[in-house]
Amino acid sequence: MIVTLAAGLAATAAQIPAAERSVLMDVARQPVLKRLGKPVEFVVRRLERQGDWAFLIAAMQDKSGRPISYAGTPLASAEAEGIVSKDYVALLRLSGGQWRVIDAAVGPTDVAWADWAEKHRAPKALFP
Repeated sequence: MIVTLAAGLAATAAQIPAAERSVLMDVARQPVLKRLGKPVEFVVRRLERQGDWAFLIAAMQDKSGRPISYAGTPLASAEAEGIVSKDYVALLRLSGGQWRVIDAAVGPTDVAWADWAEKHRAPKALFP
C-alpha cells in the first residue's frame, strides 16, 4: 500500500525492493554488533521509508532463530533484571548514496523514537 502524504510518498517494507531492504538491514545491524559484540538477525516488525529516511522496528534473534541472549554483553545485567527488551529500533538516512544509522536503540523498553522526528528533522509519518 502506498500512502500519499503532504511530504511525499511513504513505502512500507513490502514495497522496498529486496536489494535495498538487504542493504538497510546490513547497515542497521552495525550498531548492534558494535554494542553487543555479536551478530544478530532481525525479525522485522516495521520498516518504513519516506524519501531519504527509513525507520526500523525489529526483534533481535541469533542465527538459530532464538531470541538474542545478552549473556556476555554490556546488557547482561539489564537482561537479568528484566529491564531490557529483545527489540531494536533504528532511524536511517540515505546520504551520498549510502544508508547511515542516524539514531538507534538496542533493547528499548519505552518509545525510544519519541523525539527522533523533531531531533533529526525526519518525517513524522515514518513513526508509529
